[in-house]
Amino acid sequence: MENNKNLLYMQVERELLKEIELLKPDERLPSRNELIKKYGVTRTTIERAISELIGRGYLYAKNGSGTYKSKVVAREAQTSDKSVDSWGVILPDIMSDTYPGILRGVEDVANDNGINVMICNTDNLIKKQNTYVYKLINSRVKGIIIVPAVIGETYDYTAFKKLQESHIPFVFCNRGIMGIESPKVISNNFHGALLATNHLINQGYKNIAFISRPAYSTAIERYQGYMSALSQANIKVDQDYVIFEQSFGIKNPGYDTTRDLLKKHPEIDAIFCFNDRLAEGAYNAITDMNMKVGRDIGIVGYDNTIICEELPIKLTSVKFKTYETGCEAAKLLLQTTKGSNNKNETIILQPQLIIRDSSKKS
Repeated sequence: MENNKNLLYMQVERELLKEIELLKPDERLPSRNELIKKYGVTRTTIERAISELIGRGYLYAKNGSGTYKSKVVAREAQTSDKSVDSWGVILPDIMSDTYPGILRGVEDVANDNGINVMICNTDNLIKKQNTYVYKLINSRVKGIIIVPAVIGETYDYTAFKKLQESHIPFVFCNRGIMGIESPKVISNNFHGALLATNHLINQGYKNIAFISRPAYSTAIERYQGYMSALSQANIKVDQDYVIFEQSFGIKNPGYDTTRDLLKKHPEIDAIFCFNDRLAEGAYNAITDMNMKVGRDIGIVGYDNTIICEELPIKLTSVKFKTYETGCEAAKLLLQTTKGSNNKNETIILQPQLIIRDSSKKS
């Protein structure tokens, strides 16, 4: 079965390459939904094929807008005898909507400075992350950019200590790892959640729930922003309205959680979701329960991905500046490789609320 899936996604990738050849630079690829209908495959297969093409430089993604043909889809072979430096980029999942933007930012800065990029997917597993760290050390990369994995019983610091002993600089994206000193670029998750929840309050919603992926640093920061907004508005916090899903492996995140929550608490009139994937599940659950998003139950997501524009009622979402995060992380790494002593530097990017119809009562 796995071999069949691999063959299918590679076949779709080949067909997409033919479509890309017909596009002009910066021209938009058809939407995911259009491609799913055209090729008769699942969204996962389409996402995997597109993510591979992004990683290979044929496409680039814009948050909330779509996927576009790159200006340069093939690089000229290196003809000089000069060796080319390489960076490693360790991501939880290149197929996730946020990570292609980060990768694109890193790749642009790296390309401008004649640096190759090696991409590693951890599936958010700490053990797999450590394996890649050792592989990159053995590959003699000049630096590493890491979005830390979050799945695992305890954190193993051995790999990072080996990085430090090897004098290979590294930069964290999205979140750091407690006990490890390194420059990092993060988004203000607390402020983003505050913006989202305040918006729902100002729209007149009274009983606002929060649903999230399993509890880890980013989820906790967004939960705290949600709680703070309710507290500032003198709205009593009901912990029964707060759900952290138990696993990252749920096939349809947000769907069952929302159905169960609304059955137990039909008074809930709005949901702030940890990310757009959860918001999509919540949206579908609300629709299947014969209610209308916005009028009956408001929804706000997070990350401002392509999902926002693909839903019939467009999704309000907090824009996480993925491209800027990748660029800033690459610039920090570049400075570090040139001798800058910036191991304690933290760059905090401020999110932005993009308002659409899913959070309007009318």
